[in-house]
Amino acid sequence: MSQETWNWNAYASQQKNRDTYQFYDPERLFLIKDLAESWFLNIKDIMRPSTYDRYHSYANKFILPYVGQMRADIFDKTALSAMLALLRMGHSQKEPLSQYTVYFVESMVRAMFRYGAEKGLVPEIHFGKSEYKIQSKKYAMPLSELEMLQLVHVTEQKALDCQVQIFIPLYTGISLSELCGLKWEDIDMENRKIHVHRNLVRIQKKAAEAADLHNNAENKHSSNSNDSINSNNHSNVNNSGNVQNSKRRTTTVLSECELPETSCRSFAMPEKVHALLSAVEIMKKPTKETYVAELEKKKGKRKNTFNTSIQVSVLGTDRKTSPPDPRSLQYRLKMIGEEAGITDLKYQSLRDTFAMLSLNAGGDAYSVACVMGVGVNVICDRYGPWLMKNDEFMKGIG
Repeated sequence: MSQETWNWNAYASQQKNRDTYQFYDPERLFLIKDLAESWFLNIKDIMRPSTYDRYHSYANKFILPYVGQMRADIFDKTALSAMLALLRMGHSQKEPLSQYTVYFVESMVRAMFRYGAEKGLVPEIHFGKSEYKIQSKKYAMPLSELEMLQLVHVTEQKALDCQVQIFIPLYTGISLSELCGLKWEDIDMENRKIHVHRNLVRIQKKAAEAADLHNNAENKHSSNSNDSINSNNHSNVNNSGNVQNSKRRTTTVLSECELPETSCRSFAMPEKVHALLSAVEIMKKPTKETYVAELEKKKGKRKNTFNTSIQVSVLGTDRKTSPPDPRSLQYRLKMIGEEAGITDLKYQSLRDTFAMLSLNAGGDAYSVACVMGVGVNVICDRYGPWLMKNDEFMKGIG
C-alpha cells in the first residue's frame, strides 16, 4: 500500500511503547503476516478445504498486501478502519469491493487477532462494533409454482440417476456438495431417514504434484521390464520437462470431507424421495459404499474428463466406484432446466425452493434450519418474505 495513503511507520511511532508485553520479542518483530500464518495453521484442520482456500485467497488479496508488514502489537481499531476504507474505495482493485467482501475481510481480521490474544501472541484489541455490516440482504430466488411443476414433469421423463440428482435436493434441501457425498450407507430405508455427515468439494492442487504421482507410477511400472534402465532415463527427461512446464499451473481434484459435528444431521425422508430411492434400490441393488447420485455409465458416451482423487473399492467385488462430479451434475441440471423453460438453473435455486416449500407448509424457522444445516439467522435473513407471521400465542399471555 502506498505510504502517501497511509503511513504505517508514522502511525506506529504514535502508539504507546508495548515492549513490556510478555509476547514481545525486540530481537524479532512479530508482524501481521506472522500472525496470519499461525492462525491459518490453527484453523486448517477444522475447516473444509474449499473454505480454507477461500480464506487464504482473501488474506493474500485483501489483508496482507495492506498490513502484512505491520507490527501486530500496534494494530488497533483505527488501523482496521483505514484498511477497510481503502478496500471499500477500491484502492488496489479495478472496482470497489462489494460490501459483503469487505465485511468478510473484517471478520477474518477480527478472528485472527482474537486467536492471537488467546495464544498470547498479541495484546487483546477491542475493535468495537463492526463498521461494514451488510445493509441489504440478498433474498432467495426460489422457483415459481409453474416452474417447479415444469421441472418435475421434465425430470420424471429422465433416467433414474437424473431424478435422484434433482429430486433429492429439491425435496430435502441438501446442498450440491452434500448430494455428491451422499452414500447408500447414509440412507435408512427402513426408518425413512437420511443422514448427512459428508460432502465432496473441489480443491486446488499443484499440477506438479499430480505429475509426480503419475511419474512415480510410470517409473515403478517401467522398472519391471527388461529395458527398465533405458525406459526410466527417457521417462525422467520427459517428466522433468513436464514438471517444469506445470509449476505455475494448478488443477482441481475432488476431496471427500467429513462435516463438522455441528453440521451433521438427519431428517425424515419425504414420500416422493422414498419411492424414488426404493425404485433405484430394486433396479440397481447398490452397495453401501456406492454414491447415491452416481452417474449412470452409458455405452458409447464420452467418459467424464474431470479429474477425481477418489476411487472406492466395492466390498466383495473387483469394481471401484467414483463419486459424482459436482460440475457434471450442475451441467445436467442446467440442460434439464432449459428443457423445462428455466434458464441458468442452479442447485441453489432447488435449495431455495425447498426452503420456500417448507415454510409455506408450516415449518418453523428452527426446524427448517436444522434440516438444511444452517443457522436460524440464515433462514430469517434469506427467506424472510416466506416466513409466516403467527401472533395467536399473544392471546394466551396474561
